[in-house]
Parts: sequence; structure tokens; C-alpha cells
Amino acid sequence: MAKNMVVLVSSGGSVLDEALKVDACRQNIALVVCDRECAAEGVARRHGIAVEVLPCRTGREFSDALYDYFLGKPEVDLFLSSYSRLLSGKFLQQYRGRIVNFHPAVLPACPGLDGFGDTLKAGCKFIGATVHFVDEGMDTGKPILQAARPYDPELTDAENRQRVFLQMCRMFVQVVAWFAEGRVNPQGSVSGARYELSEFSPNLDHWVRLP
Repeated sequence: MAKNMVVLVSSGGSVLDEALKVDACRQNIALVVCDRECAAEGVARRHGIAVEVLPCRTGREFSDALYDYFLGKPEVDLFLSSYSRLLSGKFLQQYRGRIVNFHPAVLPACPGLDGFGDTLKAGCKFIGATVHFVDEGMDTGKPILQAARPYDPELTDAENRQRVFLQMCRMFVQVVAWFAEGRVNPQGSVSGARYELSEFSPNLDHWVRLP
């Protein structure tokens, strides 16, 4: 049975666009919610996904608006967030353990708004991404899935960023599938996962590919 998953976004939705080309995502994502008018609206509609815009200026306003919006509606199984501000208040309390965030750095290094840029500024030898549960802190929740690969100084920053983007697309698809299958526990571990030498830990399931 398909899950009722909601995407929270305030940007262009490029990762979402790639993920929605995969059946597992189209089947389980029911709604995209934005805090402003943005390109992600068009991405969702192009893939036949409903969109709701809740105009807000702060993370607290958006959190309160989300709580009010979903009050009395069918239970949401998972919120997938690429929203750029902290979620808090009654919304976080109500859905704790059901909100995950996608961050373009290997946490706990380089939390915050510009994870990729801060990774480069720090001179890190690895670039990557993290999917983690959302808590009250800034990118401090339990990690579920991480990716890391060497930073290549022979490539431009844009080319290295593209590598992280592709990681995040695959991670998005995998996390949707794991939650749909009920394999993620509240501490972030994944039942039946593999931990062989890989760019991703836990390893991605073999079927996870981008179109």
C-alpha cells in the first residue's frame, strides 16, 4: 500500500524533479508544500503531484502553518524536507520521527544553510550529503543515510557540486523506498541494510538508479 508522504521545499526542486521520475517516489509522494512561490511548484504539477503554497517569512511561521494545515487531515507518514529554515513548535512535536532533512554535506561537519560551500571553504577532502531526522537543532538529528566521495581539485566547484546533487537524487529515492517498506527505525538504522565499502552508507539497494 502506498504511503502518504509530503515534500517540504522552498527552492527549485531539482532533486525532486529527478526523484519523481522513479515509480517509488510517484507512488508514495502525495503532496508538495512550499513556503513561497518557487520552481518546485511547476516540478510537482508536471509530475501530477498536488501542491500547496503556505506563504511564510520565518521557520516558526511555516511550522505553525504546517501544523494548522494538516490538523484533521489524513495522517502523514513522512515529511521529506529540503526547507532551508528550522522547523519547530507543535509541528515538530506532532511529527517527531516522521520528518527527514536532506543536507549537502557529511554531517556533523558543515551544518547550516551552505553545507557544500562550507565544505569547500574548510578544505575538506571529501564532499557528500546526509539524510537525517529533524530535531530542534540545526542539522543535529540522527543520520539515516550518508554519502561521501573525494573532492576532485581538477574539477570546477560546479562539477563537484553536480556530483553531490546526483548523490542526493539517489538518496532521496532510497529513503522514500526504505520508509515505504517500514525499514527505518527511530534511531536511524535500516533493517536489512548492507554496509560494504561504498560511496553510500548504508549501501543503496541495487535497484536504485536514476532514469
